[in-house]
Amino acid sequence: MYKLFSGILLASAIAAQPLHAESPVSASAQLQPDNEALLLSSLRHLREKRVDSALQDLRTLTNQQPDFRLAQLIYADLMAAQGAPLQDVGRNRAIDDKKLSGLISEAKARLLIEKEKPALDMVPASMIQLAPSQKYAVVMDTRLHRLFLFENKMGVPTLIKDYYASYGRGGVGKERRGDLKTPLGVYFVTGRFSDAQLPERYGTGALPLNYPNVWDERHGRTGNGIWVHGSPFETYSRPPEASEGCISLSNIDFTELDDMVDIRNTPVLVGHNVRWMKRNDWLQQQSGYRQLIDRWRSDWESKNSDRYLAHYSTDYKNGNWDYQRFSSHKRRVNAGKKYIKVGIDQLSLFTYPDQPELLVATFRQSYKSSNYKGDSVKRQYWVRENSGWKIAYEGAPSRGKP
Repeated sequence: MYKLFSGILLASAIAAQPLHAESPVSASAQLQPDNEALLLSSLRHLREKRVDSALQDLRTLTNQQPDFRLAQLIYADLMAAQGAPLQDVGRNRAIDDKKLSGLISEAKARLLIEKEKPALDMVPASMIQLAPSQKYAVVMDTRLHRLFLFENKMGVPTLIKDYYASYGRGGVGKERRGDLKTPLGVYFVTGRFSDAQLPERYGTGALPLNYPNVWDERHGRTGNGIWVHGSPFETYSRPPEASEGCISLSNIDFTELDDMVDIRNTPVLVGHNVRWMKRNDWLQQQSGYRQLIDRWRSDWESKNSDRYLAHYSTDYKNGNWDYQRFSSHKRRVNAGKKYIKVGIDQLSLFTYPDQPELLVATFRQSYKSSNYKGDSVKRQYWVRENSGWKIAYEGAPSRGKP
Protein backbone atom coordinates (compact mmCIF):
# COMPACT_ATOMS: atom_id res chain seq x y z
CA MET A 1 0.00 0.00 0.00
CA TYR A 2 1.40 3.37 -0.96
CA LYS A 3 1.64 5.88 1.86
CA LEU A 4 0.52 9.42 1.16
CA PHE A 5 0.98 12.30 3.61
CA SER A 6 2.46 9.76 6.11
CA GLY A 7 -0.93 8.08 6.07
CA ILE A 8 -2.68 11.12 7.59
CA LEU A 9 -4.89 11.82 4.59
CA LEU A 10 -5.21 8.32 3.22
CA ALA A 11 -5.72 6.44 6.50
CA SER A 12 -7.63 8.92 8.64
CA ALA A 13 -9.47 10.99 6.03
CA ILE A 14 -10.18 8.59 3.18
CA ALA A 15 -10.55 5.24 4.96
CA ALA A 16 -12.66 6.78 7.73
CA GLN A 17 -14.85 8.71 5.31
CA PRO A 18 -16.33 6.54 2.51
CA LEU A 19 -16.01 8.17 -0.87
CA HIS A 20 -19.16 7.94 -2.95
CA ALA A 21 -19.06 6.79 -6.51
CA GLU A 22 -20.92 9.86 -7.67
CA SER A 23 -19.54 13.31 -8.21
CA PRO A 24 -20.24 15.99 -5.57
CA VAL A 25 -23.62 17.75 -5.59
CA SER A 26 -22.68 19.88 -8.56
CA ALA A 27 -24.62 18.67 -11.59
CA SER A 28 -22.13 20.14 -14.07
CA ALA A 29 -19.38 17.88 -12.72
CA GLN A 30 -21.29 14.91 -14.11
CA LEU A 31 -20.93 16.26 -17.63
CA GLN A 32 -17.28 17.28 -17.54
CA PRO A 33 -15.13 16.69 -14.45
CA ASP A 34 -14.12 20.00 -12.88
CA ASN A 35 -11.02 20.51 -10.78
CA GLU A 36 -12.51 19.28 -7.54
CA ALA A 37 -14.20 16.32 -9.19
CA LEU A 38 -10.83 15.22 -10.56
CA LEU A 39 -9.20 15.63 -7.15
CA LEU A 40 -11.84 13.54 -5.39
CA SER A 41 -11.74 10.97 -8.17
CA SER A 42 -7.98 10.57 -7.67
CA LEU A 43 -8.47 10.05 -3.92
CA ARG A 44 -11.18 7.49 -4.64
CA HIS A 45 -8.80 5.60 -6.90
CA LEU A 46 -6.10 5.67 -4.23
CA ARG A 47 -8.51 4.22 -1.69
CA GLU A 48 -9.22 1.42 -4.14
CA LYS A 49 -5.44 0.96 -4.70
CA ARG A 50 -5.76 1.96 -8.38
CA VAL A 51 -2.65 4.11 -8.41
CA ASP A 52 -2.39 4.38 -12.20
CA SER A 53 -5.90 5.80 -12.43
CA ALA A 54 -5.14 8.21 -9.59
CA LEU A 55 -2.01 9.38 -11.38
CA GLN A 56 -3.97 9.89 -14.60
CA ASP A 57 -6.54 12.09 -12.81
CA LEU A 58 -3.83 14.08 -11.06
CA ARG A 59 -1.84 14.52 -14.25
CA THR A 60 -4.92 15.89 -16.02
CA LEU A 61 -5.71 18.13 -13.07
CA THR A 62 -2.22 19.60 -12.65
CA ASN A 63 -1.98 20.24 -16.39
CA GLN A 64 -5.29 22.09 -16.59
CA GLN A 65 -4.85 23.91 -13.24
CA PRO A 66 -1.10 24.30 -12.53
CA ASP A 67 -1.69 26.59 -9.53
CA PHE A 68 -3.80 24.01 -7.65
CA ARG A 69 -1.22 23.53 -4.91
CA LEU A 70 -2.98 20.68 -3.15
CA ALA A 71 -3.18 18.64 -6.37
CA GLN A 72 0.48 19.36 -7.12
CA LEU A 73 1.50 18.17 -3.65
CA ILE A 74 -0.47 14.91 -3.84
CA TYR A 75 0.82 14.27 -7.37
CA ALA A 76 4.44 14.83 -6.40
CA ASP A 77 4.18 12.69 -3.26
CA LEU A 78 2.44 9.90 -5.15
CA MET A 79 5.10 9.91 -7.85
CA ALA A 80 7.79 9.65 -5.18
CA ALA A 81 5.82 7.01 -3.27
CA GLN A 82 6.12 4.64 -6.21
CA GLY A 83 9.79 4.35 -5.40
CA ALA A 84 9.58 4.19 -1.58
CA PRO A 85 7.00 4.90 1.12
CA LEU A 86 7.05 8.47 2.39
CA GLN A 87 8.07 8.97 6.00
CA ASP A 88 7.12 12.61 6.34
CA VAL A 89 4.25 14.64 5.00
CA GLY A 90 5.28 16.40 1.83
CA ARG A 91 9.00 15.57 2.20
CA ASN A 92 9.35 15.68 -1.57
CA ARG A 93 8.07 19.26 -1.82
CA ALA A 94 9.90 22.44 -1.03
CA ILE A 95 7.15 23.79 1.22
CA ASP A 96 7.13 25.20 4.75
CA ASP A 97 5.19 23.66 7.62
CA LYS A 98 2.51 26.36 7.70
CA LYS A 99 1.66 26.00 4.03
CA LEU A 100 1.79 22.23 4.29
CA SER A 101 -0.61 22.24 7.24
CA GLY A 102 -2.97 24.45 5.25
CA LEU A 103 -2.93 22.05 2.29
CA ILE A 104 -3.65 19.04 4.48
CA SER A 105 -6.52 20.93 6.11
CA GLU A 106 -7.86 21.81 2.66
CA ALA A 107 -7.77 18.17 1.58
CA LYS A 108 -9.72 17.06 4.64
CA ALA A 109 -12.21 19.92 4.22
CA ARG A 110 -12.85 19.03 0.60
CA LEU A 111 -13.51 15.43 1.58
CA LEU A 112 -16.30 16.42 3.96
CA ILE A 113 -18.72 17.05 1.11
CA GLU A 114 -18.27 13.46 -0.05
CA LYS A 115 -19.42 12.19 3.33
CA GLU A 116 -22.13 14.73 4.17
CA LYS A 117 -23.47 16.04 0.89
CA PRO A 118 -27.22 16.71 1.01
CA ALA A 119 -29.57 14.89 -1.31
CA LEU A 120 -31.00 16.87 -4.20
CA ASP A 121 -34.46 16.97 -2.58
CA MET A 122 -33.12 18.56 0.61
CA VAL A 123 -33.51 22.25 1.50
CA PRO A 124 -31.83 24.24 4.30
CA ALA A 125 -34.37 24.64 7.09
CA SER A 126 -33.43 28.31 7.49
CA MET A 127 -34.39 29.17 3.89
CA ILE A 128 -38.10 29.56 4.63
CA GLN A 129 -39.22 31.42 1.49
CA LEU A 130 -37.60 33.14 -1.46
CA ALA A 131 -39.26 36.17 -3.03
CA PRO A 132 -40.26 35.68 -6.70
CA SER A 133 -37.63 38.30 -7.67
CA GLN A 134 -34.84 36.37 -5.92
CA LYS A 135 -33.60 34.10 -8.67
CA TYR A 136 -30.73 32.71 -6.62
CA ALA A 137 -29.79 32.27 -2.97
CA VAL A 138 -26.53 31.35 -1.27
CA VAL A 139 -25.93 29.25 1.87
CA MET A 140 -22.46 29.07 3.42
CA ASP A 141 -21.91 26.12 5.79
CA THR A 142 -18.67 26.97 7.57
CA ARG A 143 -18.42 23.56 9.25
CA LEU A 144 -18.34 21.92 5.81
CA HIS A 145 -16.28 24.76 4.29
CA ARG A 146 -18.91 24.78 1.57
CA LEU A 147 -20.88 27.42 -0.27
CA PHE A 148 -24.16 26.16 -1.79
CA LEU A 149 -25.94 27.96 -4.63
CA PHE A 150 -29.70 27.56 -5.03
CA GLU A 151 -31.94 28.52 -7.93
CA ASN A 152 -35.48 29.65 -7.24
CA LYS A 153 -37.63 27.31 -9.33
CA MET A 154 -41.30 28.21 -8.98
CA GLY A 155 -40.76 29.17 -5.35
CA VAL A 156 -38.74 26.07 -4.45
CA PRO A 157 -34.99 26.50 -3.75
CA THR A 158 -33.16 23.93 -5.89
CA LEU A 159 -29.50 23.16 -5.29
CA ILE A 160 -27.56 23.64 -8.52
CA LYS A 161 -23.90 24.13 -7.49
CA ASP A 162 -21.63 23.89 -4.50
CA TYR A 163 -18.11 25.21 -3.98
CA TYR A 164 -15.28 24.67 -1.54
CA ALA A 165 -14.85 27.96 0.36
CA SER A 166 -12.45 29.45 2.87
CA TYR A 167 -13.52 31.77 5.69
CA GLY A 168 -12.00 33.88 8.48
CA ARG A 169 -8.85 32.65 10.17
CA GLY A 170 -10.30 33.85 13.48
CA GLY A 171 -13.20 31.40 13.08
CA VAL A 172 -16.89 32.30 13.05
CA GLY A 173 -19.24 34.51 15.04
CA LYS A 174 -17.84 37.97 14.32
CA GLU A 175 -18.26 40.44 17.19
CA ARG A 176 -15.71 43.23 16.72
CA ARG A 177 -13.51 44.89 14.17
CA GLY A 178 -10.23 43.08 13.65
CA ASP A 179 -11.23 39.73 15.20
CA LEU A 180 -10.74 38.08 11.76
CA LYS A 181 -14.00 36.14 12.18
CA THR A 182 -16.76 35.50 9.68
CA PRO A 183 -20.23 36.63 10.82
CA LEU A 184 -23.05 34.13 11.19
CA GLY A 185 -26.54 35.14 10.14
CA VAL A 186 -28.70 36.35 7.27
CA TYR A 187 -27.11 38.87 4.92
CA PHE A 188 -27.68 40.29 1.46
CA VAL A 189 -25.38 41.18 -1.43
CA THR A 190 -25.20 44.97 -1.73
CA GLY A 191 -23.00 45.53 -4.78
CA ARG A 192 -20.03 44.34 -6.79
CA PHE A 193 -16.33 45.18 -7.07
CA SER A 194 -14.35 44.14 -10.15
CA ASP A 195 -10.78 42.90 -9.93
CA ALA A 196 -9.61 46.25 -11.32
CA GLN A 197 -11.03 47.96 -8.22
CA LEU A 198 -9.33 45.63 -5.74
CA PRO A 199 -5.90 44.56 -4.50
CA GLU A 200 -4.73 41.28 -6.03
CA ARG A 201 -5.42 39.28 -2.86
CA TYR A 202 -9.17 39.50 -3.58
CA GLY A 203 -8.83 37.76 -6.93
CA THR A 204 -11.31 38.25 -9.74
CA GLY A 205 -13.84 40.35 -7.82
CA ALA A 206 -15.94 40.72 -4.69
CA LEU A 207 -19.59 40.82 -3.63
CA PRO A 208 -19.96 42.95 -0.47
CA LEU A 209 -22.51 41.89 2.16
CA ASN A 210 -24.58 44.11 4.45
CA TYR A 211 -22.58 43.35 7.60
CA PRO A 212 -23.15 44.87 10.06
CA ASN A 213 -26.89 44.71 9.55
CA VAL A 214 -29.33 46.41 11.93
CA TRP A 215 -29.42 43.35 14.17
CA ASP A 216 -25.61 43.29 14.42
CA GLU A 217 -25.56 46.99 15.27
CA ARG A 218 -28.24 46.47 17.92
CA HIS A 219 -25.96 43.90 19.57
CA GLY A 220 -22.87 46.10 19.38
CA ARG A 221 -21.07 44.18 16.65
CA THR A 222 -18.46 46.25 14.83
CA GLY A 223 -16.34 46.02 11.70
CA ASN A 224 -17.24 46.04 8.02
CA GLY A 225 -15.91 44.92 4.64
CA ILE A 226 -17.30 41.37 4.78
CA TRP A 227 -17.36 40.10 1.21
CA VAL A 228 -17.63 36.99 -0.90
CA HIS A 229 -14.58 37.16 -3.18
CA GLY A 230 -11.97 35.23 -5.16
CA SER A 231 -8.47 34.07 -4.24
CA PRO A 232 -5.02 35.66 -4.66
CA PHE A 233 -3.94 35.24 -8.27
CA GLU A 234 -0.82 33.23 -7.39
CA THR A 235 -2.87 30.29 -6.07
CA TYR A 236 -5.92 28.32 -7.10
CA SER A 237 -7.49 28.11 -3.65
CA ARG A 238 -6.81 28.92 0.00
CA PRO A 239 -6.72 26.85 3.23
CA PRO A 240 -10.08 26.43 4.99
CA GLU A 241 -9.58 29.33 7.42
CA ALA A 242 -7.40 31.90 5.69
CA SER A 243 -9.30 35.16 5.14
CA GLU A 244 -9.73 38.22 7.34
CA GLY A 245 -13.41 37.37 7.82
CA CYS A 246 -14.62 37.15 4.23
CA ILE A 247 -15.77 34.09 2.30
CA SER A 248 -13.17 33.21 -0.33
CA LEU A 249 -13.69 30.98 -3.39
CA SER A 250 -11.31 30.00 -6.16
CA ASN A 251 -11.36 32.61 -8.92
CA ILE A 252 -12.96 30.15 -11.33
CA ASP A 253 -15.77 29.43 -8.87
CA PHE A 254 -16.23 33.08 -7.91
CA THR A 255 -16.55 34.12 -11.55
CA GLU A 256 -19.24 31.49 -12.09
CA LEU A 257 -21.11 32.61 -8.99
CA ASP A 258 -20.74 36.28 -9.86
CA ASP A 259 -22.31 35.73 -13.28
CA MET A 260 -25.51 34.47 -11.64
CA VAL A 261 -26.22 36.51 -8.52
CA ASP A 262 -28.24 39.71 -8.42
CA ILE A 263 -26.04 42.33 -6.77
CA ARG A 264 -29.01 43.92 -4.98
CA ASN A 265 -31.27 41.01 -4.20
CA THR A 266 -29.35 37.84 -3.34
CA PRO A 267 -29.60 36.49 0.22
CA VAL A 268 -26.48 34.93 1.77
CA LEU A 269 -27.16 32.71 4.78
CA VAL A 270 -24.05 31.90 6.83
CA GLY A 271 -24.20 29.15 9.43
CA HIS A 272 -21.82 26.79 11.18
CA ASN A 273 -24.32 23.94 11.52
CA VAL A 274 -26.78 24.21 8.65
CA ARG A 275 -29.78 21.93 9.13
CA TRP A 276 -31.37 20.36 6.06
CA MET A 277 -34.89 18.98 5.68
CA LYS A 278 -36.93 17.05 3.12
CA ARG A 279 -38.74 19.22 0.59
CA ASN A 280 -42.22 18.13 1.69
CA ASP A 281 -41.42 18.93 5.33
CA TRP A 282 -39.99 22.25 4.21
CA LEU A 283 -43.23 23.15 2.39
CA GLN A 284 -45.26 22.47 5.56
CA GLN A 285 -42.87 24.63 7.57
CA GLN A 286 -43.18 27.45 5.05
CA SER A 287 -46.96 27.55 5.39
CA GLY A 288 -46.73 28.19 9.14
CA TYR A 289 -44.36 31.14 8.76
CA ARG A 290 -46.45 32.70 6.00
CA GLN A 291 -49.50 32.53 8.25
CA LEU A 292 -47.51 34.42 10.88
CA ILE A 293 -46.99 37.35 8.50
CA ASP A 294 -50.55 37.26 7.24
CA ARG A 295 -51.99 37.42 10.76
CA TRP A 296 -49.87 40.49 11.47
CA ARG A 297 -51.16 42.12 8.28
CA SER A 298 -54.82 41.30 8.92
CA ASP A 299 -54.63 42.47 12.55
CA TRP A 300 -53.23 45.77 11.35
CA GLU A 301 -56.13 46.11 8.91
CA SER A 302 -58.62 45.37 11.70
CA LYS A 303 -57.76 48.70 13.40
CA ASN A 304 -57.80 46.79 16.68
CA SER A 305 -54.61 48.19 18.21
CA ASP A 306 -54.43 45.57 20.96
CA ARG A 307 -54.45 42.74 18.42
CA TYR A 308 -51.98 44.54 16.17
CA LEU A 309 -49.52 45.48 18.93
CA ALA A 310 -49.63 41.95 20.34
CA HIS A 311 -47.33 41.05 17.44
CA TYR A 312 -44.58 43.33 18.79
CA SER A 313 -42.03 42.49 21.47
CA THR A 314 -41.80 44.72 24.54
CA ASP A 315 -38.08 44.77 23.65
CA TYR A 316 -38.91 46.36 20.29
CA LYS A 317 -36.40 48.97 19.13
CA ASN A 318 -36.28 50.88 15.89
CA GLY A 319 -33.64 53.58 15.97
CA ASN A 320 -34.80 56.03 18.63
CA TRP A 321 -38.16 54.31 19.08
CA ASP A 322 -38.73 51.78 21.88
CA TYR A 323 -41.90 49.76 22.41
CA GLN A 324 -43.65 52.37 24.53
CA ARG A 325 -43.14 55.19 22.07
CA PHE A 326 -43.97 52.97 19.08
CA SER A 327 -47.18 51.59 20.62
CA SER A 328 -48.40 55.05 21.70
CA HIS A 329 -47.79 56.38 18.20
CA LYS A 330 -49.60 53.48 16.51
CA ARG A 331 -52.62 53.71 18.80
CA ARG A 332 -52.93 57.42 18.07
CA VAL A 333 -52.51 57.04 14.30
CA ASN A 334 -54.82 54.02 13.92
CA ALA A 335 -57.58 55.74 15.90
CA GLY A 336 -57.78 58.42 13.19
CA LYS A 337 -58.33 55.96 10.33
CA LYS A 338 -61.68 54.97 8.86
CA TYR A 339 -60.05 51.98 7.16
CA ILE A 340 -56.59 50.45 6.61
CA LYS A 341 -55.55 48.21 3.71
CA VAL A 342 -52.11 46.57 3.68
CA GLY A 343 -50.69 44.61 0.76
CA ILE A 344 -47.57 42.44 0.92
CA ASP A 345 -45.56 41.47 -2.15
CA GLN A 346 -42.11 39.96 -2.81
CA LEU A 347 -42.00 38.32 0.62
CA SER A 348 -38.81 36.52 1.64
CA LEU A 349 -38.38 34.71 4.95
CA PHE A 350 -35.18 33.34 6.50
CA THR A 351 -34.22 32.19 9.97
CA TYR A 352 -30.64 32.47 11.18
CA PRO A 353 -29.03 29.05 10.50
CA ASP A 354 -27.59 28.82 14.02
CA GLN A 355 -30.41 30.79 15.69
CA PRO A 356 -33.72 29.35 14.44
CA GLU A 357 -35.51 31.54 16.99
CA LEU A 358 -34.59 34.63 14.90
CA LEU A 359 -36.57 35.28 11.69
CA VAL A 360 -35.87 37.90 9.00
CA ALA A 361 -38.83 38.97 6.86
CA THR A 362 -38.41 41.34 3.89
CA PHE A 363 -41.24 42.49 1.64
CA ARG A 364 -42.67 45.29 -0.44
CA GLN A 365 -45.54 46.89 1.45
CA SER A 366 -48.41 48.84 -0.04
CA TYR A 367 -50.39 50.84 2.52
CA LYS A 368 -53.66 52.63 1.96
CA SER A 369 -55.92 54.27 4.53
CA SER A 370 -58.65 56.91 4.63
CA ASN A 371 -56.07 59.71 4.81
CA TYR A 372 -52.74 58.29 3.54
CA LYS A 373 -51.23 55.85 1.05
CA GLY A 374 -47.71 54.83 0.19
CA ASP A 375 -45.38 52.01 -0.82
CA SER A 376 -42.15 50.96 0.86
CA VAL A 377 -39.73 48.08 1.32
CA LYS A 378 -39.75 46.79 4.89
CA ARG A 379 -37.56 44.42 6.86
CA GLN A 380 -38.63 42.86 10.15
CA TYR A 381 -36.69 40.85 12.71
CA TRP A 382 -38.95 38.47 14.61
CA VAL A 383 -37.83 36.71 17.81
CA ARG A 384 -39.46 33.65 19.32
CA GLU A 385 -40.37 34.45 22.91
CA ASN A 386 -42.22 32.37 25.49
CA SER A 387 -45.51 33.78 24.24
CA GLY A 388 -44.69 33.16 20.57
CA TRP A 389 -43.15 35.05 17.66
CA LYS A 390 -42.80 38.83 18.18
CA ILE A 391 -41.39 41.67 16.07
CA ALA A 392 -38.25 43.12 17.68
CA TYR A 393 -37.27 45.45 14.80
CA GLU A 394 -39.09 46.95 11.83
CA GLY A 395 -37.76 49.38 9.27
CA ALA A 396 -36.08 49.87 5.93
CA PRO A 397 -33.45 47.29 4.88
CA SER A 398 -29.89 48.12 5.87
CA ARG A 399 -27.47 48.30 2.97
CA GLY A 400 -24.38 47.87 5.13
CA LYS A 401 -21.08 49.68 4.82
CA PRO A 402 -18.96 47.97 2.19
